[in-house]
Amino acid sequence: MTVPFRSRVLALGLLVATTAQPWSARAAMPVPQRNVLEGYLTALSRREYARAFALLTDDERRYFATVANFASIYRADGIGLERFRILGSRAGTGGRLAIVSERVRFFDPAHDQSRTLTTNVEYGILTTPHGAKIKDPYHPWRAFVPVDARAGASGYTIAVRKISFFTGRVQILATFANAGSAAVTLLPYLRTTLRDDAGKTYAPVETKLPGLTDRTLFAGLRLPASGRYTGAMTFFTPDRFTPKTLKLTFAPALVDGADAPFEIALPDIAVPGA
Repeated sequence: MTVPFRSRVLALGLLVATTAQPWSARAAMPVPQRNVLEGYLTALSRREYARAFALLTDDERRYFATVANFASIYRADGIGLERFRILGSRAGTGGRLAIVSERVRFFDPAHDQSRTLTTNVEYGILTTPHGAKIKDPYHPWRAFVPVDARAGASGYTIAVRKISFFTGRVQILATFANAGSAAVTLLPYLRTTLRDDAGKTYAPVETKLPGLTDRTLFAGLRLPASGRYTGAMTFFTPDRFTPKTLKLTFAPALVDGADAPFEIALPDIAVPGA
């Protein structure tokens, strides 16, 4: 199952000193900190993104740059925070770390349907000159769902489902499907390229870190007839990468029994303005 970004439990580096301290009950959280956390989560549950954005730390707001960018990361995943419950918190350097149980509805592109998930998420609540503020890191600074970003050959298709921009990298989430009668093998880490409108080419990131390199795609994806797989490829880019269009070519692919491999070039993907 493809899991949305909010389902991970965060490890907030700013509050590493909390590891030796026990979790305390929700009631033990100072009222101003509890109020700002509840305000942030309530704003997200109501899709009041400007209100939630205003409760972030200065660094977080600079990272997203605009309310529209901040809102885009929720809209791209079809995220809806249905309910939440603060389970506890503990004091740390510069603030407090809180753990929250969340029930989230999101769109799962691997199965083309909405799903719900209940998970625990950690938030930092920092003490700042402007009062308590929320640290909610590790998100892309913007994301979008492209329109008609798909192509195919020999019964094999690739559809880009979401594009996420992080500092220094861009992540492409795609669904690979085989509607043909023979199995097809894809080795996308050999010759897949991403190009921007200026013609600059970016290669996939190859690392042992699972968040940056999809191990299934890296090892080679073999799709039987009617097979389907949704995975992500990440490409290193400039820090605030803002192209007008993106060009993706996935290669090589080889159908069982075919004489030669082939590539699939997707139509140009228009990138909304930042």
